[in-house]
Order: sequence, then structure tokens, then C-alpha cells
Amino acid sequence: MERRAAFVLLGMLYLAGTLVTVQAVTYTGASVVHEGQPWTIECGGLKPDDSIRWTRNGQSLEPELASGQLVVNSSMGTGTTLLRAAHATASHDGDYKCTPDTSEVFHLSIYFDVKIRVLTSKDTPLVMECANRTSGAKVNWFKDDVLINTALSAKDDLMKVDNDTGTLELLDVDDDLFGNYTCKGHNSTTEYRVVPRPTAHMVDSINVVEGEKLTLVCQGKQSPGIKVSWTFGDQNYTRSKGRVKIGRDPEKGIYGTVLTVENIEMNDRGDVYCRVSYNWSDFNEDHTAQAKTFLRIKDKFAALWPFLGICAEVVVLCAIILVYEKKRNKAELEESDTDQSPDTKPTPNKDSDVRQRK
Repeated sequence: MERRAAFVLLGMLYLAGTLVTVQAVTYTGASVVHEGQPWTIECGGLKPDDSIRWTRNGQSLEPELASGQLVVNSSMGTGTTLLRAAHATASHDGDYKCTPDTSEVFHLSIYFDVKIRVLTSKDTPLVMECANRTSGAKVNWFKDDVLINTALSAKDDLMKVDNDTGTLELLDVDDDLFGNYTCKGHNSTTEYRVVPRPTAHMVDSINVVEGEKLTLVCQGKQSPGIKVSWTFGDQNYTRSKGRVKIGRDPEKGIYGTVLTVENIEMNDRGDVYCRVSYNWSDFNEDHTAQAKTFLRIKDKFAALWPFLGICAEVVVLCAIILVYEKKRNKAELEESDTDQSPDTKPTPNKDSDVRQRK
């Protein structure tokens, strides 16, 4: 009894020691960075045997590290590693991990100083103003770094520059009007990005086997700067949480357009929504889009039931045949025992009768 108690005590001490040594890594750094500004993410709490491998949305950063866009500085003596970039770009937006041995992530959001304006038929004329312009000061408008010619724009009847107010008006909806606009004054610069209304679409329904992974892509016409929100179950997601992962579309490079859910459960059945917008505070329905798909969950043993049914039918059929054969053999045996021929008496010997008469 004492020996058993000693073993239990040793086990509890070992478990307690294990729990003390298991520590979650911690991240520090600015979670929102302006485009073009430097940023740094520090990962601390690492152990000497931890493998350092930075990832974004589960993807390796080796190409960006090799090109020098990103730099890693590690110091295992202090249990920290740093990931930094000199200039923030749209591709830097996402969830970062410093080691695959942890579930904690750090979400970095890139803020764009450019003002995004959605151009639809209901928005025309779309008026863009120069910020901090003094009265009577001359300004120059550029589209994609090309100076807008006032006479040419008036001739095309697509845009108009008002020299008195310094505003630029887009008079119609045309593909040539979408792009980046810059107003340069004496002491200020204002940037705009004119985009079409976003679109979103997904398949009407999708089937996933219980226990497998769900992957959905919110497709459509979406320009850089779009924001994507997902509704899965009764919760909204704009970033990864638990088994729900939000990722980047590798083709378009837009963060948030890919939804993956690990280990699908039967109660996950229902509608899944993706919503896209350039500004969540913009409640104009003409500036947003939404798509819906119905998620069906298949029982992971569904393919096994027909096979089991066939096996059961074969077993029942074999049992019926065995019972029938057993009864038939028993009946034949009983019939052979009771059925005897009438000529069963012995035949007298005629030669013996002849000898006795003599």
C-alpha cells in the first residue's frame, strides 16, 4: 500500500512539473500598421528546443525572407524571435505564428491611407475633394500617376475638374474610370481609389463528410482593400479562431476570401455566408455584396451501411439455406430408417428337404 502511494505521488509530481514547463508563447507588436510603414512582431516565451519557423496564414515565408522583404532575428538565449518589415504592404495582412508547436497567433492588419470610393450609377456624379486646400490655390489631379487634362476630360464627358473648387467629378460609370486618383496641392496630397461595386458568389450547396475539412472561397469581382466577413454557425468571423481558419486567396492575394473549418461536425449543418465590403461603416447596400451556401454533413459511415446491408442479406440467406438443408437431411434419414422391404424372411433350402425324404 505504501509503495502504491509512493508511485502515485511521484506521478503527480511529474505531471505538475510537466504543466509548469509547458508555456504558451506571447506576441507583442502593433496589430494595425499603415501601408508603407515599418512593423515588427516579437515572439517570446520560446524554449531552447522549440523550432522557429514563421508562417502567415499557415504558409511559409521563405520566399519573402529570401528576397529580403522580411527579416528574422532570433535569440534563443532570451527565448525571443523577431519578424520585421521595412514597408508594410497589402500582402502582409494575416495571422502569424513563430513556431508550429503553438496554437497562438498574431493578427496583423494593414491600414490603407487611400480613400476608397465605390462608383455605381447611383453615385454619379462622384465628387472627390482635395484635403487642406486653401481657397484659390491651384491643384493637379492625376489618374494612375498620369496628369488629367481638363480639356480632354471635358471632351470625353466622363470626368470634370472644377478649377474654382479644386474638385474632380466622375460623371458616368465606365471601366476606364476605375483606378487610383491623386490630388496634389501646394502643401497637401490626397489619394483616392475608385472601385466598382464588389460581387460575391459561392456554390448553392456543398457536401462534406463528418470529420473532414470544409474549404470555401468567396469568389467575385473584388478589388484590393476589400474586407471579408464570414458567418459560420451563429458566429461572425473576420480572423481565425479555434477550428475556423480565415486565409488568403492565392490567386487574387486578398485576405479573408478563404474559409476552412477543421473536423466538421453533424451540428455544423446549415447556411454559411460571406459578406464583402470596402468599409463596414458604409451601410449602402449598393456598396456591399453577400453570398450564401448550404452546408450538408454526411455521416462518415454512410458509405458503409449499404455494404453492411448486403452482408446481412447474405448471412440471412446462408442461414435459411443451412436450416433448410439440415431439415431435408433429417427427413431423409428418418425415412430410410422406417422404410423396410416385405421380403425380409429367410428362404428355405430345397436341397435339405430332399435329403430328409430319403
